[in-house]
Amino acid sequence: MKKRKLTVLEKRVIIEKGTEPLFSGKYENFFEEGIYVCRQYGELLYRSKSKFKSGCGWPSFNDEIPGAVT
Repeated sequence: MKKRKLTVLEKRVIIEKGTEPLFSGKYENFFEEGIYVCRQYGELLYRSKSKFKSGCGWPSFNDEIPGAVT
């Protein structure tokens, strides 16, 4: 699978396990139907139906696509 180039912020979050500032990400309040994918590899991670409003400032999911998240 081809590895995609990441921005500085994406690298900090994905590779270095950092976080975006609270309530700043474009997906925190995004609830359209679809599937969330890994920015680096394009792998399917979550279905939008498993996303919920947690109030914590980051997107929250209560279930992943089977085998997608370890």
